[in-house]
Amino acid sequence: MVRSPFLFTGTVNKKNPCIMLKRFILLGLFAFSFAFGANAQSADNDHTFPGSLFPRHAVKNWSVGLFAGQASNNHIVNVAYAIDMKYSGLDGFTAGLTASRHFSGWFSLRADMAFVQKNYRLDRDGNFVSFMYTEMTNNYVSLPVTAVISMGRSFRLNGFFGGYVGYWLSGHREGKSLSVPYLIVGNEDDCYYDEAYEFSSERDNRFDAGLTYGFAVRCSIVQKIDLSAEMRWYYGLTDVQKKYMENLNPRYNTTRTLQFGLSYWL
Repeated sequence: MVRSPFLFTGTVNKKNPCIMLKRFILLGLFAFSFAFGANAQSADNDHTFPGSLFPRHAVKNWSVGLFAGQASNNHIVNVAYAIDMKYSGLDGFTAGLTASRHFSGWFSLRADMAFVQKNYRLDRDGNFVSFMYTEMTNNYVSLPVTAVISMGRSFRLNGFFGGYVGYWLSGHREGKSLSVPYLIVGNEDDCYYDEAYEFSSERDNRFDAGLTYGFAVRCSIVQKIDLSAEMRWYYGLTDVQKKYMENLNPRYNTTRTLQFGLSYWL
């Protein structure tokens, strides 16, 4: 199964694409020159550097902050040989710290330390075992680093892209499975379990890595303090399990977070 994090579609001038490309370049240069000139003329009035899209304190400086929000995970598994296994995503929690280095009014580098839950549910779809299920709560720490492109002044739109590495800290599982008392008496209550997940060094891959990207809106509420709302995706590229058996289907996590933050300009 091939997973692609991006899907790009578009059209070009089939007769002469070079002419269309030249026109777009000239149009872009004209727009950039116009915006730069407008910012330079108003620099003394709005306290910004010439050509800057940020307030003066935000240019070539650092900002630090914290965030928290909701994490929604999608556990991707190709279950071609186990069609009775149905995986679905579960919601969780995310929180962390962030630091950004601003090199200009429109470009910065950002590093986070984030706690992210990547939860999922497994249901069995057979007549005899239809009551069986497992809900997994998986706690990860992630260290994403992204390049950020920004537009705007007091109200800004950010787009970012980069990668992350992480570690599977702990897990918890609850659900129902077959048990000897159930087979003898037929009481489903004997099948319930609720316990910490025990890692296996032969089975579980606790290293986590992949791509991260998204967008955010930021608003200055007072000098040097911003509020933000951000949508982020963690696109896992590492299998959550090791190759401990033949014909093993890979399993990946793709997690979307909606988080709100507060940042301070140093």
